Amino acid sequence: MTDYPFQIALLIQKSIVGVLTGEERKQLEQWLAEDDEHKRMYQELVRPGFLEEARREHHQFQVGEGYRRFVAGKRKTDRLRIGKRWTAVAAMGALVIGVALAFLFHMGDRMEQESQLPVTGVIKPGKAGALLTLSDGRQVVLSDSLETQLKEQTADIRVQGKRLDYSSEHIGSFLVYNTITVPRGGEYQLTLSDGTRVWLNAETELKYPVAFVGEGREVMLKGEAYFEVAKNVSRPFVVKTEQLDIKVLGTTFDVKAYPEEDAIFIALETGSIELKSKSFKSYQLRPGEKAVYDKLSGRCEVVRSHDVKLYSAWRRNVLVFKSAPLPEVMKTIARTYGVSFEIKDSIALKYTYTITTDSTNLTTVLKELEKITPVLFEEKGGKIEVRMKK
Repeated sequence: MTDYPFQIALLIQKSIVGVLTGEERKQLEQWLAEDDEHKRMYQELVRPGFLEEARREHHQFQVGEGYRRFVAGKRKTDRLRIGKRWTAVAAMGALVIGVALAFLFHMGDRMEQESQLPVTGVIKPGKAGALLTLSDGRQVVLSDSLETQLKEQTADIRVQGKRLDYSSEHIGSFLVYNTITVPRGGEYQLTLSDGTRVWLNAETELKYPVAFVGEGREVMLKGEAYFEVAKNVSRPFVVKTEQLDIKVLGTTFDVKAYPEEDAIFIALETGSIELKSKSFKSYQLRPGEKAVYDKLSGRCEVVRSHDVKLYSAWRRNVLVFKSAPLPEVMKTIARTYGVSFEIKDSIALKYTYTITTDSTNLTTVLKELEKITPVLFEEKGGKIEVRMKK
Protein backbone atom coordinates (compact mmCIF):
# COMPACT_ATOMS: atom_id res chain seq x y z
CA MET A 1 0.00 0.00 0.00
CA THR A 2 1.47 3.31 -1.09
CA ASP A 3 -0.12 5.17 1.80
CA TYR A 4 1.50 2.95 4.46
CA PRO A 5 4.32 5.43 5.21
CA PHE A 6 1.77 8.17 5.65
CA GLN A 7 -0.11 6.01 8.16
CA ILE A 8 3.07 5.44 10.17
CA ALA A 9 3.95 9.14 10.05
CA LEU A 10 0.50 9.99 11.34
CA LEU A 11 0.81 7.48 14.18
CA ILE A 12 4.10 9.11 15.17
CA GLN A 13 2.48 12.53 15.11
CA LYS A 14 -0.43 11.37 17.26
CA SER A 15 1.95 9.62 19.65
CA ILE A 16 3.80 12.88 20.26
CA VAL A 17 0.56 14.83 20.73
CA GLY A 18 -0.86 12.13 23.02
CA VAL A 19 -4.04 11.26 21.14
CA LEU A 20 -3.34 7.66 20.10
CA THR A 21 -6.24 5.26 20.48
CA GLY A 22 -5.64 1.79 21.89
CA GLU A 23 -5.73 0.24 18.42
CA GLU A 24 -3.40 2.88 16.99
CA ARG A 25 -0.95 2.33 19.82
CA LYS A 26 -0.87 -1.38 18.95
CA GLN A 27 -0.18 -0.52 15.29
CA LEU A 28 2.70 1.77 16.23
CA GLU A 29 4.16 -0.81 18.61
CA GLN A 30 3.92 -3.45 15.88
CA TRP A 31 5.79 -1.19 13.44
CA LEU A 32 8.48 -0.50 16.04
CA ALA A 33 8.90 -4.21 16.70
CA GLU A 34 9.37 -5.02 13.00
CA ASP A 35 12.83 -3.50 12.66
CA ASP A 36 15.48 -2.00 14.91
CA GLU A 37 15.80 0.81 12.35
CA HIS A 38 12.19 1.77 13.04
CA LYS A 39 12.94 2.04 16.74
CA ARG A 40 16.02 4.15 16.03
CA MET A 41 14.07 6.55 13.82
CA TYR A 42 11.33 6.93 16.40
CA GLN A 43 13.76 7.45 19.27
CA GLU A 44 15.60 10.07 17.24
CA LEU A 45 12.37 11.94 16.51
CA VAL A 46 11.44 12.24 20.16
CA ARG A 47 15.00 12.87 21.37
CA PRO A 48 15.47 16.21 23.19
CA GLY A 49 17.38 18.60 20.94
CA PHE A 50 16.52 16.79 17.71
CA LEU A 51 14.04 19.47 16.63
CA GLU A 52 16.59 22.27 16.68
CA GLU A 53 19.18 20.16 14.85
CA ALA A 54 16.64 19.24 12.18
CA ARG A 55 15.61 22.87 11.76
CA ARG A 56 19.20 23.91 11.09
CA GLU A 57 19.82 21.22 8.49
CA HIS A 58 16.40 20.23 7.12
CA HIS A 59 17.26 21.64 3.67
CA GLN A 60 19.36 18.49 3.15
CA PHE A 61 16.40 16.23 3.77
CA GLN A 62 14.59 15.24 0.54
CA VAL A 63 11.18 13.99 1.67
CA GLY A 64 9.54 14.03 -1.75
CA GLU A 65 12.35 12.07 -3.33
CA GLY A 66 12.15 9.49 -0.55
CA TYR A 67 8.46 8.96 -1.18
CA ARG A 68 8.86 8.69 -4.97
CA ARG A 69 11.46 5.99 -4.47
CA PHE A 70 9.20 4.12 -2.08
CA VAL A 71 6.26 4.16 -4.50
CA ALA A 72 8.54 3.02 -7.32
CA GLY A 73 9.25 -0.07 -5.27
CA LYS A 74 12.95 0.42 -4.80
CA ARG A 75 14.23 -1.65 -1.93
CA LYS A 76 17.75 -0.40 -1.81
CA THR A 77 18.80 1.82 1.08
CA ASP A 78 19.32 5.48 0.28
CA ARG A 79 21.91 7.45 2.11
CA LEU A 80 20.23 10.52 3.57
CA ARG A 81 21.83 12.91 5.97
CA ILE A 82 20.61 15.29 8.61
CA GLY A 83 23.88 16.54 10.05
CA LYS A 84 26.18 13.81 11.28
CA ARG A 85 23.54 11.70 12.99
CA TRP A 86 21.67 10.28 9.98
CA THR A 87 23.40 7.78 7.74
CA ALA A 88 21.56 4.87 6.10
CA VAL A 89 17.76 5.26 6.17
CA ALA A 90 15.30 3.33 4.03
CA ALA A 91 13.22 5.25 1.48
CA MET A 92 10.08 4.56 3.47
CA GLY A 93 11.82 5.97 6.50
CA ALA A 94 12.46 9.18 4.58
CA LEU A 95 8.76 9.83 4.30
CA VAL A 96 7.98 8.79 7.86
CA ILE A 97 10.61 11.10 9.29
CA GLY A 98 9.81 13.87 6.84
CA VAL A 99 6.12 14.04 7.64
CA ALA A 100 6.78 13.83 11.35
CA LEU A 101 9.40 16.57 11.00
CA ALA A 102 6.87 18.78 9.28
CA PHE A 103 4.60 18.27 12.26
CA LEU A 104 7.38 19.11 14.69
CA PHE A 105 8.30 22.25 12.78
CA HIS A 106 4.68 23.31 12.91
CA MET A 107 4.33 22.79 16.64
CA GLY A 108 7.46 24.90 17.14
CA ASP A 109 9.63 25.47 20.15
CA ARG A 110 6.68 25.29 22.59
CA MET A 111 6.46 21.50 22.49
CA GLU A 112 10.21 20.98 22.86
CA GLN A 113 10.45 23.38 25.78
CA GLU A 114 7.52 21.74 27.56
CA SER A 115 8.91 18.23 26.98
CA GLN A 116 12.13 19.12 28.83
CA LEU A 117 10.51 20.71 31.88
CA PRO A 118 9.95 18.76 35.12
CA VAL A 119 6.47 17.51 35.91
CA THR A 120 5.73 19.85 38.78
CA GLY A 121 5.92 23.60 38.89
CA VAL A 122 5.44 24.33 35.19
CA ILE A 123 2.52 22.31 33.85
CA LYS A 124 -0.58 24.40 33.20
CA PRO A 125 -4.08 23.24 32.32
CA GLY A 126 -6.05 24.09 29.23
CA LYS A 127 -3.29 24.20 26.62
CA ALA A 128 -4.88 24.70 23.21
CA GLY A 129 -4.35 21.48 21.29
CA ALA A 130 -6.44 18.92 19.44
CA LEU A 131 -6.62 16.65 16.43
CA LEU A 132 -9.13 17.44 13.67
CA THR A 133 -10.26 14.53 11.47
CA LEU A 134 -11.86 15.61 8.20
CA SER A 135 -14.54 13.69 6.31
CA ASP A 136 -12.03 12.03 3.97
CA GLY A 137 -9.86 10.80 6.84
CA ARG A 138 -7.19 13.49 6.61
CA GLN A 139 -6.08 14.75 9.99
CA VAL A 140 -4.87 18.17 11.07
CA VAL A 141 -2.90 18.74 14.26
CA LEU A 142 -4.28 21.87 15.93
CA SER A 143 -2.15 24.06 18.17
CA ASP A 144 -2.38 27.58 19.53
CA SER A 145 0.10 28.74 16.87
CA LEU A 146 -1.78 27.40 13.84
CA GLU A 147 -3.77 29.84 11.72
CA THR A 148 -5.12 28.66 8.38
CA GLN A 149 -8.27 28.07 6.36
CA LEU A 150 -9.70 24.75 5.19
CA LYS A 151 -12.51 23.80 2.85
CA GLU A 152 -14.85 20.91 3.65
CA GLN A 153 -17.75 20.25 1.26
CA THR A 154 -20.12 23.25 1.64
CA ALA A 155 -18.34 24.68 4.68
CA ASP A 156 -15.38 26.95 5.20
CA ILE A 157 -13.23 26.22 8.26
CA ARG A 158 -11.14 28.93 9.81
CA VAL A 159 -8.42 27.77 12.20
CA GLN A 160 -7.48 30.52 14.65
CA GLY A 161 -5.03 29.05 17.11
CA LYS A 162 -7.24 28.14 20.04
CA ARG A 163 -10.46 27.71 18.08
CA LEU A 164 -12.17 26.53 14.91
CA ASP A 165 -14.94 28.47 13.17
CA TYR A 166 -17.26 26.78 10.66
CA SER A 167 -19.37 28.79 8.24
CA SER A 168 -21.61 27.62 5.43
CA GLU A 169 -23.69 29.72 3.05
CA HIS A 170 -25.39 26.70 1.53
CA ILE A 171 -27.15 23.77 3.19
CA GLY A 172 -25.89 20.54 1.74
CA SER A 173 -28.02 17.65 0.59
CA PHE A 174 -26.32 15.13 2.91
CA LEU A 175 -24.41 15.17 6.17
CA VAL A 176 -20.62 15.35 6.16
CA TYR A 177 -18.90 14.87 9.52
CA ASN A 178 -15.72 16.12 11.14
CA THR A 179 -14.34 14.89 14.46
CA ILE A 180 -12.22 16.82 16.92
CA THR A 181 -10.24 14.98 19.60
CA VAL A 182 -8.71 16.78 22.59
CA PRO A 183 -5.90 14.94 24.44
CA ARG A 184 -5.02 14.96 28.14
CA GLY A 185 -3.98 18.38 29.33
CA GLY A 186 -5.69 19.98 26.33
CA GLU A 187 -8.67 22.21 25.72
CA TYR A 188 -10.26 23.61 22.58
CA GLN A 189 -13.12 25.74 21.26
CA LEU A 190 -15.15 25.67 18.08
CA THR A 191 -18.10 27.43 16.52
CA LEU A 192 -20.39 25.17 14.49
CA SER A 193 -21.94 26.25 11.20
CA ASP A 194 -25.21 27.25 12.92
CA GLY A 195 -23.40 29.60 15.31
CA THR A 196 -23.42 27.22 18.29
CA ARG A 197 -20.27 27.62 20.39
CA VAL A 198 -18.63 24.61 22.06
CA TRP A 199 -15.84 24.45 24.64
CA LEU A 200 -14.14 21.03 24.83
CA ASN A 201 -12.40 19.77 27.96
CA ALA A 202 -9.42 17.40 28.07
CA GLU A 203 -9.82 13.80 26.81
CA THR A 204 -12.91 14.70 24.82
CA GLU A 205 -14.15 13.77 21.35
CA LEU A 206 -16.90 15.57 19.43
CA LYS A 207 -18.30 14.41 16.09
CA TYR A 208 -20.42 16.96 14.21
CA PRO A 209 -21.65 17.88 10.71
CA VAL A 210 -19.72 20.57 8.86
CA ALA A 211 -23.17 21.90 7.92
CA PHE A 212 -26.50 20.84 9.37
CA VAL A 213 -29.01 19.27 6.99
CA GLY A 214 -32.77 18.87 7.44
CA GLU A 215 -34.86 19.81 10.44
CA GLY A 216 -32.51 18.67 13.19
CA ARG A 217 -29.03 19.42 14.50
CA GLU A 218 -27.18 16.50 16.07
CA VAL A 219 -23.65 16.08 17.46
CA MET A 220 -22.02 13.12 19.24
CA LEU A 221 -20.02 13.63 22.44
CA LYS A 222 -17.55 11.52 24.41
CA GLY A 223 -16.04 13.44 27.31
CA GLU A 224 -16.94 16.88 28.63
CA ALA A 225 -18.12 19.97 26.79
CA TYR A 226 -19.89 23.24 27.45
CA PHE A 227 -22.49 24.26 24.86
CA GLU A 228 -23.84 27.68 24.01
CA VAL A 229 -26.53 26.65 21.53
CA ALA A 230 -27.73 29.05 18.84
CA LYS A 231 -31.50 29.32 19.17
CA ASN A 232 -33.61 27.93 16.35
CA VAL A 233 -37.09 26.81 17.37
CA SER A 234 -37.71 24.94 14.13
CA ARG A 235 -34.44 23.00 14.35
CA PRO A 236 -33.80 21.50 17.82
CA PHE A 237 -30.20 20.78 18.81
CA VAL A 238 -29.37 17.30 20.17
CA VAL A 239 -26.23 16.19 21.98
CA LYS A 240 -25.96 12.40 21.77
CA THR A 241 -23.88 10.48 24.31
CA GLU A 242 -23.48 6.70 24.49
CA GLN A 243 -26.56 6.26 26.68
CA LEU A 244 -28.32 9.60 26.82
CA ASP A 245 -29.68 12.22 24.40
CA ILE A 246 -29.94 15.88 25.35
CA LYS A 247 -32.43 17.93 23.30
CA VAL A 248 -32.26 21.74 23.41
CA LEU A 249 -33.43 24.84 21.55
CA GLY A 250 -31.32 27.76 22.73
CA THR A 251 -29.44 26.94 25.89
CA THR A 252 -26.15 27.05 27.82
CA PHE A 253 -25.20 23.86 29.67
CA ASP A 254 -22.34 21.55 30.60
CA VAL A 255 -22.23 17.83 29.81
CA LYS A 256 -19.75 15.42 31.38
CA ALA A 257 -20.01 12.04 29.68
CA TYR A 258 -16.68 10.20 29.80
CA PRO A 259 -17.11 6.60 28.57
CA GLU A 260 -15.04 5.12 31.42
CA GLU A 261 -17.09 6.78 34.17
CA ASP A 262 -20.26 5.32 35.71
CA ALA A 263 -22.42 8.43 35.43
CA ILE A 264 -23.28 11.27 33.07
CA PHE A 265 -23.61 14.77 34.55
CA ILE A 266 -25.60 17.62 32.99
CA ALA A 267 -25.75 21.11 34.50
CA LEU A 268 -28.17 23.64 32.98
CA GLU A 269 -27.39 27.35 33.26
CA THR A 270 -29.96 28.95 30.94
CA GLY A 271 -32.85 27.81 28.74
CA SER A 272 -34.34 24.33 28.98
CA ILE A 273 -33.32 20.84 27.95
CA GLU A 274 -34.98 17.45 27.65
CA LEU A 275 -33.15 14.25 28.56
CA LYS A 276 -34.03 11.00 26.81
CA SER A 277 -32.79 7.45 27.24
CA LYS A 278 -33.91 3.91 26.55
CA SER A 279 -34.36 3.40 30.30
CA PHE A 280 -36.86 6.26 30.78
CA LYS A 281 -39.21 8.43 28.73
CA SER A 282 -37.83 11.90 29.39
CA TYR A 283 -36.72 14.42 32.00
CA GLN A 284 -37.07 18.19 31.74
CA LEU A 285 -34.38 20.42 33.22
CA ARG A 286 -34.82 24.05 34.19
CA PRO A 287 -32.11 26.66 34.75
CA GLY A 288 -30.14 25.97 37.93
CA GLU A 289 -30.83 22.22 37.87
CA LYS A 290 -28.41 19.38 37.37
CA ALA A 291 -29.03 15.78 36.36
CA VAL A 292 -27.01 12.70 37.22
CA TYR A 293 -27.64 9.66 35.05
CA ASP A 294 -26.41 6.34 36.46
CA LYS A 295 -25.26 4.17 33.56
CA LEU A 296 -25.49 0.94 35.55
CA SER A 297 -29.01 1.32 36.93
CA GLY A 298 -30.42 3.52 34.17
CA ARG A 299 -31.81 5.91 36.76
CA CYS A 300 -31.70 9.67 36.42
CA GLU A 301 -31.79 12.08 39.36
CA VAL A 302 -32.56 15.78 38.91
CA VAL A 303 -31.74 18.19 41.72
CA ARG A 304 -31.70 21.93 42.26
CA SER A 305 -28.22 23.45 42.55
CA HIS A 306 -27.42 27.02 43.59
CA ASP A 307 -23.87 26.70 42.23
CA VAL A 308 -24.60 25.11 38.84
CA LYS A 309 -22.03 27.34 37.10
CA LEU A 310 -19.24 25.68 39.05
CA TYR A 311 -19.66 22.60 36.85
CA SER A 312 -18.32 24.55 33.88
CA ALA A 313 -15.59 26.29 35.90
CA TRP A 314 -12.99 24.24 34.01
CA ARG A 315 -13.49 26.66 31.10
CA ARG A 316 -11.83 29.33 33.27
CA ASN A 317 -9.09 26.93 34.47
CA VAL A 318 -10.79 26.63 37.87
CA LEU A 319 -10.82 23.29 39.70
CA VAL A 320 -13.76 22.61 42.02
CA PHE A 321 -14.00 19.63 44.38
CA LYS A 322 -16.78 19.06 46.92
CA SER A 323 -16.26 16.14 49.28
CA ALA A 324 -14.49 14.45 46.39
CA PRO A 325 -12.61 11.21 47.18
CA LEU A 326 -8.92 11.20 46.33
CA PRO A 327 -9.31 8.86 43.30
CA GLU A 328 -11.73 11.36 41.75
CA VAL A 329 -9.37 14.25 42.49
CA MET A 330 -6.43 12.42 40.93
CA LYS A 331 -8.44 11.51 37.84
CA THR A 332 -9.45 15.13 37.28
CA ILE A 333 -5.94 16.49 37.81
CA ALA A 334 -4.42 13.80 35.56
CA ARG A 335 -6.89 14.67 32.82
CA THR A 336 -6.46 18.43 33.23
CA TYR A 337 -2.67 18.57 33.44
CA GLY A 338 -1.74 15.46 31.47
CA VAL A 339 0.12 13.81 34.35
CA SER A 340 -0.05 10.42 36.08
CA PHE A 341 -0.17 9.33 39.72
CA GLU A 342 1.29 6.37 41.58
CA ILE A 343 -0.20 5.33 44.92
CA LYS A 344 2.45 4.44 47.50
CA ASP A 345 0.18 4.34 50.57
CA SER A 346 -3.30 2.95 49.91
CA ILE A 347 -4.60 4.46 53.14
CA ALA A 348 -4.42 7.85 51.38
CA LEU A 349 -7.39 6.83 49.21
CA LYS A 350 -9.81 7.22 52.12
CA TYR A 351 -9.49 11.02 52.24
CA THR A 352 -11.86 13.49 50.59
CA TYR A 353 -11.31 17.06 49.41
CA THR A 354 -13.39 20.23 49.29
CA ILE A 355 -11.53 22.98 47.52
CA THR A 356 -11.88 25.58 44.76
CA THR A 357 -8.66 26.78 43.16
CA ASP A 358 -7.92 28.99 40.19
CA SER A 359 -4.19 28.35 40.27
CA THR A 360 -2.77 27.26 36.92
CA ASN A 361 0.41 25.95 38.52
CA LEU A 362 0.30 22.23 39.25
CA THR A 363 2.75 22.49 42.13
CA THR A 364 0.57 25.11 43.79
CA VAL A 365 -2.54 22.95 43.36
CA LEU A 366 -0.83 19.96 44.95
CA LYS A 367 0.44 22.09 47.85
CA GLU A 368 -3.11 23.32 48.45
CA LEU A 369 -4.32 19.73 48.59
CA GLU A 370 -1.58 18.86 51.09
CA LYS A 371 -2.98 21.51 53.48
CA ILE A 372 -6.30 19.67 53.67
CA THR A 373 -5.20 16.13 54.54
CA PRO A 374 -2.03 14.34 55.72
CA VAL A 375 -1.41 13.13 52.16
CA LEU A 376 1.80 14.10 50.35
CA PHE A 377 2.18 14.54 46.58
CA GLU A 378 5.74 14.25 45.29
CA GLU A 379 7.09 14.23 41.72
CA LYS A 380 9.50 11.36 41.04
CA GLY A 381 10.54 9.77 37.80
CA GLY A 382 7.96 11.59 35.71
CA LYS A 383 5.07 10.57 37.97
CA ILE A 384 3.41 12.06 41.02
CA GLU A 385 3.79 9.70 43.96
CA VAL A 386 1.04 9.74 46.59
CA ARG A 387 1.96 8.78 50.14
CA MET A 388 1.15 9.66 53.73
CA LYS A 389 3.13 12.41 55.44
CA LYS A 390 5.62 11.13 57.98
